[in-house]
Parts: sequence; C-alpha cells; structure tokens
Amino acid sequence: MIQQISQHELEHVYANAVNTIQSQMNFIDAVTELEQAARAGHGKAAMFLAELYYQGFRVERDSYKAQYWEKMATMQA
Repeated sequence: MIQQISQHELEHVYANAVNTIQSQMNFIDAVTELEQAARAGHGKAAMFLAELYYQGFRVERDSYKAQYWEKMATMQA
C-alpha cells in the first residue's frame, strides 16, 4: 500500500503520474496514483489534483473534488 512507502518513493509515484497525464497516455491510472500519493501525505500530488479538477484537465471538472484536494494539500504543507 502506498501509505507505507517513503517520501522519496511518493515523489517518484507523483512524477510518473504527472508525466503520464502530460503525455496523454493512461491518465485514469495516473490520477488514481496521484490520489493514492496525496492520501499518503504527498502535498504536491494533492495540489496537482486540485488543479486538474478545477480546470477539468483530463478529468471531469469538479469543484468539490478540487476543493477537497486543495484542502488536503494545505494540510500536508
């Protein structure tokens, strides 16, 4: 489970997910990985998710999810 890995490994998961989203590959799996990393305490992943949901970039625009992930990011900062 992602909660049991180091911050370095979380950073790696985050970077891979962002690269996947930006290259228009399998972004559904990438968003899932970002959510797992964010739930495990990776603030950048939570903020990235907030932006995705605010903008509707590769996900359906959802202001509630955006606010949730933004709040998670601020709690993890």
